[in-house]
Amino acid sequence: MAKKRKAKRHAARKPAKVVSAKPKARLEVFYRKKEFGKAPVEKHFVLQDGRKLDSLFQLIDELETMSEDVFRHHVNELKNDFANWVRDVFEAPPLAEEMQRIKDRIETQRAIMKHILREVAHIASKEHREEVRKEIEKEKKAVKAVKCVIH
Repeated sequence: MAKKRKAKRHAARKPAKVVSAKPKARLEVFYRKKEFGKAPVEKHFVLQDGRKLDSLFQLIDELETMSEDVFRHHVNELKNDFANWVRDVFEAPPLAEEMQRIKDRIETQRAIMKHILREVAHIASKEHREEVRKEIEKEKKAVKAVKCVIH
């Protein structure tokens, strides 16, 4: 009787058939926005004191320690060089419009950080991933349609 129980226990311990959890096809999406990248060398922002900025992240860092004189040289009642740079180089009109209204160094820094956080949250959202997936599917269908016409 005891031997039968042991046999049953050992039979229950046999490993189940291993099924691969890997998906058959894998889709990776790399999302790049201009405002997260670096400006081309010819479009680097040169501050009044000679320092060069190549990204919004560098601008955020520099706004932290920038003197008021340097900031006032670039942002005053007549102009906002930072807003122009953001609009023209990074193609971020909503951020540029918000920066245009701001005349304070720390508020400018805060506006840029908020903008980047909103963009990252949007990119990470389920809705955005679904939009990107649909765009990729459309592109694949368009390529298949073109392949059919060529052959």
